[in-house]
Amino acid sequence: MKFITQAVFLQAAAFIGICLIFLIPKHFQIKTFIVLVAMIGIFGSVSTPVWAALMSDTVDKNQYGRYFAWRGKVLGFVGLVSSFTAGFFLFIYPNKLVGFIILFVIAGLCRVISGIWLGRMDDIPLVYSPEKQFSYRQFIRRWAKSNFVRFVFFVALINFATFLAAPFFAVYMLEELGFKYSTYTIVNTAGALAGLISLPFWGKLADRYGNARIIKSSAKFLPLLPIFWLFSKNPVYLAMVNAIAGYVWAGFNLSVINFIFDISSREARTRCVAYFNVTNGIFIFLGAFIGGYLATHLSGMFFGSALLTLFFISGIARFLVSIFIAGKFREVREVEKIKDKEMLYIVLGITTALSLGEGIYRRKS
Repeated sequence: MKFITQAVFLQAAAFIGICLIFLIPKHFQIKTFIVLVAMIGIFGSVSTPVWAALMSDTVDKNQYGRYFAWRGKVLGFVGLVSSFTAGFFLFIYPNKLVGFIILFVIAGLCRVISGIWLGRMDDIPLVYSPEKQFSYRQFIRRWAKSNFVRFVFFVALINFATFLAAPFFAVYMLEELGFKYSTYTIVNTAGALAGLISLPFWGKLADRYGNARIIKSSAKFLPLLPIFWLFSKNPVYLAMVNAIAGYVWAGFNLSVINFIFDISSREARTRCVAYFNVTNGIFIFLGAFIGGYLATHLSGMFFGSALLTLFFISGIARFLVSIFIAGKFREVREVEKIKDKEMLYIVLGITTALSLGEGIYRRKS
């Protein structure tokens, strides 16, 4: 816990440091801002594997889905409210510079309070096992034999395919479609709310049928999400598409984290989370980098838009990853068996609708 709390306090110091940038010479301000923002990200990244290992040991293994769904719902709601509150504050505050300074001070103080509460948690003793230690090169070489490594590369490739297009949905809405910021916010909020509302549903499914099953089931819908953007420019339609995306990604991301906890041993969990984050981060960077190049060099094959063409390519890439790699990893704990078609009906809500219809029919008869 000492390592985590120190990282949190350093993040707080970086937030406070951003508020003092205007006190230094102007030609140093931008560089200093970049360094401080990078420090916030670095301190968060290096503490994440340790935090993940601690949480996985603290929470009952059979309740991962329910607990982390509940946690994600709470954090997501707080984040949503905070974002709207900060935006409204900046909208009504006359001096924008002072407004941003106030927000960064509040962010730093919140990190300090968070660090104090984290410091009250007890460490869980961990026995060091030399046989559980392995390098990143050894990790990569286990592709043919390791269930975990194949899972990591599946998720990394899905994110590679996703980030070919992910940075450009905002560009498409704001520049090509000319959405106002209010309309853009509503479209994005639809996805965030759908994800928050559906988290408990996904958590219960994951605990019952296994995280691997949820990952593979939700991954079947991921290729469709960017393709949907080709059919209409209507903001109501796009808000609905974003809501579907928030629903699908909520199940996928929740189960990915929980599967790491399921598959990794206590002694190697910190290392496994770190290697997962490194691999995933590399593929996300490559996806965004290649996507940026394609966005400026593609011709408008679909509706005269290079970005829509890129969305189509992202969908095809997700489809290929889902088809050829999703079957390479398997569930690692005992769970209730279910057929693919039955799971598909549950995810689509068909089973719930049928059950409701049967209940109404029985009451009438």
